[in-house]
Amino acid sequence: MNASATEFFIPTEDPEIQLHARLVVPRHDSTEGSSGNKHRGVFVICHGLLDTKDTELFQSLQQHLAEKAAVGSVAFDFRGNGRSTGVTGYGDYAREAEDIAKVVDHVRRRLGQRVVGVLGHSKGASSMLLYAVKYGAECPPLVVSVSARFWIAHGTQARWKEHQLRMLEKEGRFLWRSFGGPPAVGEESGNARRWASAELLPPPPVREYWITRQDLEDRRNIDMSVVHRLPLHRVFVLNVAGDADRVVPTDDVWAYDSAMSTAPAYSTTRVSTQVVPGGTHFWTTSEERARLFGVIGRWLDAVLPLAKL
Repeated sequence: MNASATEFFIPTEDPEIQLHARLVVPRHDSTEGSSGNKHRGVFVICHGLLDTKDTELFQSLQQHLAEKAAVGSVAFDFRGNGRSTGVTGYGDYAREAEDIAKVVDHVRRRLGQRVVGVLGHSKGASSMLLYAVKYGAECPPLVVSVSARFWIAHGTQARWKEHQLRMLEKEGRFLWRSFGGPPAVGEESGNARRWASAELLPPPPVREYWITRQDLEDRRNIDMSVVHRLPLHRVFVLNVAGDADRVVPTDDVWAYDSAMSTAPAYSTTRVSTQVVPGGTHFWTTSEERARLFGVIGRWLDAVLPLAKL
């Protein structure tokens, strides 16, 4: 493997919240600061709902970026997910946007790395876009959104069982599920065992995921049409979805494309939207991931010279 990994925690203003992250760079590069680096910069990678940086999609993406594109990356666990501390929530997109801002700042200031892009999947992609709107002046110039939901409130009620909805009505919250813990049997070789540094870490804790009335209200109030305020005069955006996605329909990726097209600096050079044949929401198979990574790689080849990175 021609890439090396370093795992670490990123502190936040809240002493109860530390974000666990993994930096992956081409093996010939130094991680001691930008002066010794030969790669083209670093992407910050954001996972989705009930996910972690250690699933196959993100581990293989980090390896692909390092080995095929000479791009480093920092994948991290949002608060309350994976090995990060704190509590996650069903409607905490704004708080996740703050997590992204903290990671980008840490990678720049503490690690001395040039952050050239942010990439998010599913819920993490929507949180990432909210970050890019709020922190337009600090947002890295390359933004990649994968399988993002545009209409955030859609598709939620179908997830709950009748007794859970009754509990929500009566108690104001219900336990949705438990999540986290060590990988299932057969998953280790593709996930946490990819990087030697992960072998020394304890498994993520098992957590309970509670849904509250406030969570649902927060989620209903999220308006992703704010992407029309993306600073397209200085950033390039790639929207990607799979045409076999059964979680988020492809209508959502075109809704993002339409909303972004109303931005003052919009052009088809600044915003590219692509639907990948055979791609599912979680990009489960190696064939799906290869097609996704091919789309991202070709886009990077096209926009990196334009972004002058």
